Amino acid sequence: MQTVQEIYQNVILPLPENEQLKLASLILQKVTVKNDHPKANRMGGDITKLFGMYKDVDPNGSDNEQIDADLARAYADKHSDE
Repeated sequence: MQTVQEIYQNVILPLPENEQLKLASLILQKVTVKNDHPKANRMGGDITKLFGMYKDVDPNGSDNEQIDADLARAYADKHSDE
């Protein structure tokens, strides 16, 4: 069985950037989707209960597609310049 690092190196990195962004967006949607199942609530529940609601004055602050793209780009960055 391959490790996550091996999958990332061998499968994800060779993908074009737009495909990497799509994959990252799908993963973010999967891990951030609100689940109303009672068992899920016991295992973490609604994240706003931990941090509260956030109100942004930036008109682009709730642009989820842009936020997902920015996050995906950051996650995909190899940080080789550091």
